[in-house]
Parts: sequence; structure tokens; C-alpha cells
Amino acid sequence: MFSNIDPFVVRLLIVMSMTFSLLPPGFNWGNTDPQGSYAEGSLIFQMEFGSVFLIGAWLAWRNRGWSMRHAVHLNPMLIAIVLYCLMTIIWSPYPVVTLKRSIQLIGLTLVGIAISPPIGGKHQLIRTMLGTLMTLMAISFVVSLVLPRIGVDYELGGAWRGILTQKNTLGAISGLCVVLWIKESLGTTFPRSVCYFGILFSLFMLVMAKSSTAILVATLGTGIYLLVRRRYLNGEFDGRRLTLSLVVVVLVCLHMFYVAQGRLPEWNELFAPFGALFNKSTDLTGRTDIWRLVLLEVQRHPVFGIGYGAFWLGEGSPSQMIINALHWIPLQAHNGYLDILNELGIVGLVIMSGVFVFHILNLVKMTRIDREEAAIHWAMLILILISNLSESEVFRGVLFQNIFFIYSSTAISARITVHRMEKAEAVRLAQVDAGATP
Repeated sequence: MFSNIDPFVVRLLIVMSMTFSLLPPGFNWGNTDPQGSYAEGSLIFQMEFGSVFLIGAWLAWRNRGWSMRHAVHLNPMLIAIVLYCLMTIIWSPYPVVTLKRSIQLIGLTLVGIAISPPIGGKHQLIRTMLGTLMTLMAISFVVSLVLPRIGVDYELGGAWRGILTQKNTLGAISGLCVVLWIKESLGTTFPRSVCYFGILFSLFMLVMAKSSTAILVATLGTGIYLLVRRRYLNGEFDGRRLTLSLVVVVLVCLHMFYVAQGRLPEWNELFAPFGALFNKSTDLTGRTDIWRLVLLEVQRHPVFGIGYGAFWLGEGSPSQMIINALHWIPLQAHNGYLDILNELGIVGLVIMSGVFVFHILNLVKMTRIDREEAAIHWAMLILILISNLSESEVFRGVLFQNIFFIYSSTAISARITVHRMEKAEAVRLAQVDAGATP
């Protein structure tokens, strides 16, 4: 049905896109800011992801029958936000930049469709990603020991970053690998000894990266995965009851605080216990200063936004007033939802919310088909939603979390489509057999 080369190309696309998103732009270890090349439009950066998009387009065309099926059954809000980003070219102050970044979203969506099942195996995305991340960690381990001027950040207490952009990036993929190896240790694909070594090595790299946020990711991700994979909630309405119970608990706590204090709690009061646990300040290391300034900018174009990718472009760009106020050059709001509100307005924020809602509904369906695989996608989604509160990654070009989310969304939609087709075929064959029986 498919060429023998297709599975190899699928793995190649996953490896290339994940690797390029995690390494410094243009393989320049002197410039480890992952946002830098987006504003500058480096030739190497364009060649990297240009090749990914071209190979993805070729693979999608080779299997255009399946590609069309997947496109038809894709998350409709994902298509909507891509088209809306493209439409903001009309009012963007930097239409060329908006066009380039919209093309990145189109390219990633196309690649996601091309590598989805049945072209890509049912578990190929997760396992190829695990292999890619482990390879990057192994190289980072060697570089940190042999070339510490590249692999160790002495300004941050000797934290390891290896060949990646920064220590937090190494910590994040180490924490993710802990979760993925725990998943594999509960299966039969890899020997237990290999899984345990993978867990221990990932934990070692996590510690050496000295990233408290990554430790939270590993802990929370493991907990979410283990909770979802077990059939604790079997009843049709148990999930809704749990959600309703959590909402009631939160509302009761807020009510009790209001009765006692005569006001609602402030942000620093809510964040303080978690900040103390991970040694973070209640202003999220200055992020709230940026948020206040961005909200002032949002008031200038609240409905449709300033234009996709057209705000954080350094000196002389629309973000100049924030640069003047902070006396340094930020390249994001450190809140993905706030960046979407600023660049795409209320319309874009509503569409993005729709993307997540449809993805959650698909994950609910996927849980009934393959609970084990759905559990890891659930864990990743929740981690992405949480981390997007303090970092801008989702729908921001070719950053790692955005790539994974788009690939996850297209893969889950494809799994549901394939399952529906298989079920219909099984019913048809059963009817044929019944008709043939005398």
C-alpha cells in the first residue's frame, strides 16, 4: 500500500524538525537566543526548515489520498487559526514577516498531515521523538564534559546546556524523557533494563541542567500520564464529575478567602507557595512587568490584533515602547496567551481556545481507542497549556512545543479517522459474511 521509503521519511521529518527547533539558530553557539533568527531571517534557518517543509510536501503529495482525508478531518479550528494568521497580513505593520511566520504554520501543519497514520506508525511520533531527544542529550553530555565553554553556563552556577540553546531547554527535554521512558517501561517494546537506564540518564541530565521548572515538568508530567493511563474513571460521567468537583473546590476556597479578607486574592498570594517551592519570585522573575506593558499595547488593537508575528522584532519595531520602559530587548511577552491576544486580538484568542477545545474532544475519543497512547498526549497537552502561561511557544513559529502540538493534533485526528474507517470496513465485511451464510 505504501512505499518502503515512507516510514524512513516520516522518521527523518520528525528528527529534523525536533532537532532544528532545539539547537541554536543556524547552529551558531555564539548566539543561543532561539528567537534571534526569526527577526533576522537567517539563511541557514530558512534552509533548515525550508528543507523540512519541502520534504513534507513531497511526502504528502506521494500519499495525497490519505493527505486529503486527513485535511478534511483535521481539527477545524487549527485550519481557522492558520488562515486567520495569514489574513492579518492585510493590517500588519510588517506584512513580509507575518507572511513568513504564517508559512511556518502552514508548513508544520502540512508536515503533521504527511507523517500521520497510517503513513506514519501509530506510535512513531512519540518513539522517534524519544530517540531524537536522547541523542541530543547524549551529545550534550559529551560536549559538557569535553567542551565546557560551549556546554556549561558558568554564569548560572555551572548549569549544563550541552549543545542546546540554554540550560532550561536541556532541562525541559530531560524532564520530558523521564516521562517518556516511564511510559516505555510499562510496555513491552524495550527491555526493562534499557528503560531504567534511560530514566536514570535523563534524571542525571535533569539535575545537571539545574532547572527547577524542568523538575516540575517531569514530576507533573509523570503524574498526569500515570493518572490518565489507569482506568480510574470508567463511568460515562465520571470525568465531568471530577471536573465539576475541582471547580467547586476552587470556588469554595475563593469564597472562604473573600469572607475572611473581604477581597479576592492577588497574583503574588496565589503564586507564593509554588514560588517558594521552586525558589521563584512572585513576579515570575519580572514577567509581570512585561505583561502590564503588553496589556497597554493590546488596548490599541483589541479585536483583531496588530498582526501575526509583527510585534517582537527588536529595536525600531512596535515593541520599542516596552524596550524603552524595561531598558532591555525582550522578544516575547513570556505568556503565550497574551502574545496571541496582542498579535491576533480577541478574535485570535477565541480561535486558539477553539483549537484546544477540539483537540481535547479528540483526545477523549482517542482515550477510548488507545488509552496508553492518548495518556502521553494528554500529559503533553496539559504541560504545554501550563508552560504557555510563562513562555510563549504555542503558535509561535518553529519552537519545540508548537511543533509537537501541531504534530500531536494532526496525528490524533488521523488515528480517529483511520479507526473510523477500520470500524466501517469491519461492519461491511460482517454484513457480507452474514449475506453469504445460507
